[in-house]
Amino acid sequence: MGDSFQIIVDRDASADGAPPSCGRGSGLARRAAHHLLLPLLVAVGPLAGFAQTPPTIPAGKGGGDAGTTVPVVPPLQAPICPAERRVTVSPDTLKKQLRAATTTAEVKKLLAPLHFELGWDQADSCKAESAPAAVTLDVFRARIMSSETVDVVLQVRGNVCEYLPLLAGAVLHPLAEKNVYCLTGMPFLPGLDTSYSSSPPRVVFAFENLTDPVRQVFKVDFYRESSRTEESVISYWEAQKGTLEEIFKLGVLTGIASAVVSTSVEMSISAEGKEFPRRLRLRERARNCGKEVTLPSGAVQYHDECSEASNEVVYCYKRTGPQSPGVYVECG
Repeated sequence: MGDSFQIIVDRDASADGAPPSCGRGSGLARRAAHHLLLPLLVAVGPLAGFAQTPPTIPAGKGGGDAGTTVPVVPPLQAPICPAERRVTVSPDTLKKQLRAATTTAEVKKLLAPLHFELGWDQADSCKAESAPAAVTLDVFRARIMSSETVDVVLQVRGNVCEYLPLLAGAVLHPLAEKNVYCLTGMPFLPGLDTSYSSSPPRVVFAFENLTDPVRQVFKVDFYRESSRTEESVISYWEAQKGTLEEIFKLGVLTGIASAVVSTSVEMSISAEGKEFPRRLRLRERARNCGKEVTLPSGAVQYHDECSEASNEVVYCYKRTGPQSPGVYVECG
């Protein structure tokens, strides 16, 4: 079931923003044999927060398909950077330093200027100063916070505290001084995974021109599995008033049913149209096979008939005012 999310990682993502490649396009597909589909969750709105450790967590990638028309919605004005979010860092130097770091203590010290809230104290294995670590810093460049300035997007991925997956990131918006930036967190990355799970979350992001022909948004594919469930989520995140806000989210959760009942689910989301903001089109399909019937006597009969349903939904970007935050809602 995980083959739809296989990610091919280029560990040497270049500093000029060239992305690693992934083994699947913008569609998200899941074939859940012997699984019961739980309700499809579509939540649209600016929710509060939510790419890797080789080889289980894939890195994010750059990209985008900007159109050619002028924006139809005025861009949101970037606020003044608060003092607590001003950081001084050389991304290219930090990349070399992290690649050379071999202990968790070194990684913690190097990442300190980025103010990641990673919860180092929540794991006993992180208390040892000499705990092994191996991380990589990916450096991308994209126009995220404003149309006028190219931002630096950092993604740190790897293992720390001997074996705990780390996946965190930040957007650095250049300020007037050299190597001084206004930092914005990337809440869709899981940070330090202290669950000790054998299957940590897999996250891959890309840049896409969705609401503006110049300024880009993050498109995020999230996948997590456990012994009894699988969760797949597609979301889009836009810079709004100095932070990244979730403007669209669509997910599917599957759970174990029985040996005679199987469900397969496919869903994909794509941007369409040349005018901005662009629309999002959802295509979804579900197929259920097998049925279990219990008679009054307690006898159980099984039927192998199948049923199938498919649907398409188009979402539009809406704002309550010219400078108000926007979200994607069903067009109508």
